[in-house]
Amino acid sequence: MKNKNAIIIQARLTSKRFPEKVLKKIGKKTIVEIIYQRLLKTKNIDHIIFAIPNNYKNIKLKNFLIKKNIPFFCGSENNVLERYYLLAKKLNAKIIVRVTADCPMIDKITLEKMLKHFIKHKKIDYLGNTIIAKKKFPDGTDVEIFNFVKLKLAYQKAKSKYDKEHVTPYIIRNSKCLAYNAKNDFKNKRWTIDYLKDLKYVRKIFRYFDYDYFVSMNRILSKGF
Repeated sequence: MKNKNAIIIQARLTSKRFPEKVLKKIGKKTIVEIIYQRLLKTKNIDHIIFAIPNNYKNIKLKNFLIKKNIPFFCGSENNVLERYYLLAKKLNAKIIVRVTADCPMIDKITLEKMLKHFIKHKKIDYLGNTIIAKKKFPDGTDVEIFNFVKLKLAYQKAKSKYDKEHVTPYIIRNSKCLAYNAKNDFKNKRWTIDYLKDLKYVRKIFRYFDYDYFVSMNRILSKGF
């Protein structure tokens, strides 16, 4: 079986700040549906799959994904690093793209460019447009790309609760990393959903574009959002 490239979307219902936010609707679609559909036609990707906790608190999310025929994998709630590793191993993934499920405005074009960049630079292990970038993309368009070798190393070596909960800190500290910077610094743009006020703002943006769920990042920025 050939090695594959996978987008793994991290999702749960147990956010302390905004429980069940990923199942909230924007127009007629839930956030998880919007993310999945925005990424579905990404080039050079073999799998797009949600990684969710394997417990009763997230059964509503599991049942929703089953109902919508959206691929998912169940793993540890708190050890998200393990969840990613076991799923990537199951998929035989060579390259893993990490996305979180509170980002319904994730940009397919940016992701494709980053993936191409990562594949071109064969000596790097990690590429990110958020944590290590100097000129940051809007918060809510975060993409992290890393190889399976470093994910496996992190799974085997990471000890702290923080490293296990956040997946990539150990990888970043122990890898050849490259930042993917935006042309301008959009760090003050907030399109992620952590609170109800964030959801109201993102709903406002999609409403402006007549609920075009595929509207690009650049078009949104061009309108001042």
